[in-house]
Amino acid sequence: MLEGPGLRLLATLALVLAGACSSSPLGVKEGVYNNVADARQSGAIASGWIPEGVPPGAADLREGHLPDGRHWGVFSFKPAEETGVRALIGSEIAGGTLTCEPPRRLEWWPRVMWSRFDVDTVRSTGFHLYNAPGGRTFAINWGQGRAYYWHG
Repeated sequence: MLEGPGLRLLATLALVLAGACSSSPLGVKEGVYNNVADARQSGAIASGWIPEGVPPGAADLREGHLPDGRHWGVFSFKPAEETGVRALIGSEIAGGTLTCEPPRRLEWWPRVMWSRFDVDTVRSTGFHLYNAPGGRTFAINWGQGRAYYWHG
């Protein structure tokens, strides 16, 4: 049985380990919503985790965010709502490399866009990449009606 200095050492070690884990990707919060109305009601749009202006018919919305403001998300859209999706984005990214570091717990995030990646490689899988207002980046597969986005 630990007593005195041994117990204090163990308690200090536990505090240090708890502090080291507090900013880890395990701190990611996730939200899953059937539709835009559900996302709005939950506060995910007002909080900025899901972009304001996502087309009203968007479905299967998912988002993950960290306390520091970094966030990742995805939604599905119908071809008829392409104009609404285009209103969310800016210029297309033609080439180069990008960095995206989602927490590993976001199992729905495409593996091709983890860490530092080549834009041409991602484009070869059907995605088009775009800069967007507010510092977001979008990766959209227009044929599949799927839009991924991240900030940070």
